[in-house]
Amino acid sequence: MLDVKDPAAPAETLARRFIDHIFAGDMARALEMVAPEAQLIPARAEASDANPMFGRFTGPEGAAEFFGRFGTLLEPQAFEIAAGFGDDTHACLFGQLRHRVRATGKPFASDWALVTEWRAGRLVLYHFYEDTAALADAMAV
Repeated sequence: MLDVKDPAAPAETLARRFIDHIFAGDMARALEMVAPEAQLIPARAEASDANPMFGRFTGPEGAAEFFGRFGTLLEPQAFEIAAGFGDDTHACLFGQLRHRVRATGKPFASDWALVTEWRAGRLVLYHFYEDTAALADAMAV
């Protein structure tokens, strides 16, 4: 599954591949990488009426729900990976993003970090960190 010439640690390579699938719109390939027991936590584990992306999502179905909510709320404009690091099972990627909130038309820009854990080539933990105050400002009417 991994390219032998890829110098990144195995988990980092998988995390980058997962993100590439998401932003290429290839949800089917991304969801194939998600284990049934996977936990996806976008910035905040507690669900919130103020932000439909907050909460804890489980497995491929939860991942599909979360990324569907992401697409409903935000129009992706830029998602840059500045760097990453990891080992055989854990990886962290970080960078900058810029999206537009569909309902308000306002931009949302933030530094971000993603912590992932992988078992047998499948995602078991996805925890995304971003500037939630900036997102709330962009969502405000």
